[in-house]
Formats: sequence, C-alpha cells, structure tokens
Amino acid sequence: MKRQGDISEDEIRIVGSEGGERRRRLPWWVWAVCGVAVAAALAIWLAARPADRPSASPAVQAQQADEPTASEPSYTWLQNIDAQQPSFTQRRDTVVDSIHLQIYNPVNATAELHVGSLSRSDTSIVLAAMAADLRRDNGRIVGAFVLDGEPLSWGLSKKGYCAIFDGRLTLGMADNSPLFEQATESGGSFFRQYPAVAQGQPVHNNPENASQRRALCELDGRVCVIACDDRVLMDDFSRALARLGVRQALFLVGGTAEAWYRDEQGQLGIIATSTARQTKYINYILFRKQ
Repeated sequence: MKRQGDISEDEIRIVGSEGGERRRRLPWWVWAVCGVAVAAALAIWLAARPADRPSASPAVQAQQADEPTASEPSYTWLQNIDAQQPSFTQRRDTVVDSIHLQIYNPVNATAELHVGSLSRSDTSIVLAAMAADLRRDNGRIVGAFVLDGEPLSWGLSKKGYCAIFDGRLTLGMADNSPLFEQATESGGSFFRQYPAVAQGQPVHNNPENASQRRALCELDGRVCVIACDDRVLMDDFSRALARLGVRQALFLVGGTAEAWYRDEQGQLGIIATSTARQTKYINYILFRKQ
C-alpha cells in the first residue's frame, strides 16, 4: 500500500522549492527512446553471436546438391570418341583403401541404352553392363527410364541419373531433373540409379549389404565403368571412387548381373555372368564401336 510521501519509480520529486513539494512524471517519449535503444542493442548482440548449427559433412552436402535447371549450362557432357584409335575397352586394375578396382575405359565408342536381351557375339559392342534395377514382383524397371524418347518407367526412388543425347552422356544427382522431360521430347535416353559420387564427394546410401559393386563414372573427363570383385558396402565403394578421383558416379546393377567387354585384340572379357531370369525389361548401358 502506497503511503503518503512515497516516491513512485517513474517520478522525479523536486524538494525545497517555494510552495513545497511538486511531483512530475517522465514524458512518454523518454520511455519510447529507452525502449528503442534496448531493442537495437539486443539486435546487434544477436547478430554478433556465432552460428549454432554445425556445417554439413561432405556426404550430406553432396546429397543436398542443388538440382541444375534447364537454363543452367552446368552439365558435363562426356564422349569417348578418338577417331585415331580403334574401338575397344581398355582395362586397368588398381587398389584403393584395400578395395581391388577394375577400370573399364571404352575407347572410340558411343554410349547408348538398350532394353532386351543382348548377344555377346555382337562384336560392335565393346562394353555392356546392366543399368537399372528390376522389380522382383513383375520384372519391370525401377525408377524413371526413357529409351530413345519413349518413357518406360517413372519414379524418384533413386536420385542418381544418367542422360544420353546424340551419343553424349552426363551423370548427376537430383530429386527432379529436367533431362527426363528433355529426353522424352527430343528422343534421348535417361535412367535412374543410386548415386555414388557427386561433385567429387561420396554419397551415403542406406543399403548396408556387402556385394560386388559396379558404377558408371566420370573420371579424368571421360566416362568409364568401375567394378570390384570384393564384396563391399555401398558407402565403402563410394569412398574408394572419390579417392580415386571420380567426379560423378552412379551405381549399376552389381553382384552377378551380366557385364562384359572387348579388348584391343577383340577378345571377349567377362566381368560377371548372370544366372537370373531374363525379362523383357532387362536393360543395359553399352558402348558401341564408332
């Protein structure tokens, strides 16, 4: 209870003037100025604080890479054309992080997608490997797939993609890619798979089973297939590819999925022999003699 003579917090009391005590409240604008000053000081303090959130790891950054748009000239188009050399596949073996890798580099050959059975006796093919996965229940293709302008499958379950236009090939990773629509409009080809490397960084994938791995890669400005006979995790294989210097890569069907090549002497080399049931949707990424 306020007693006579008590001073309020917002009062100034002038004592000793003629006529006794006189009370006077602070003007409203004084409080307004004080409030603005406090708010400004608080804003400056918050802006100067360091960020609380840690930066994303390289793998996470790779998974969150911005999707290129149709107007961005950011795609790297690859061609393994060298008219001064014969058409064949050059094999090179190396070891990265104790993982034995085989690098299959098509020379003077053009990439294309194929759906249906292939014959190893076709000598115009210098390298072939199964591309997109097939569903176990109905044998159809998993994920978006376009063959020469005809869409055969839809789906975004896998973020990695390969697009082929007029023999030129590009690899990337995006939730949605305008290259799918472009392929349907211009007679190109397109398929999706798990991404392995994006912008030189390994990409994390959920499957944790160990298996023989295979990937379509951009290495030293050329496209190649890299495989390993060792049974390894997807993440371990991705890290090995990144350490090798691969810039972009997406997984191909691994394990015993069919794959083969022809060397400079025209001899057939077997990468893997499949015993799986052939379906009408079995598909391959292949390189044909120029």
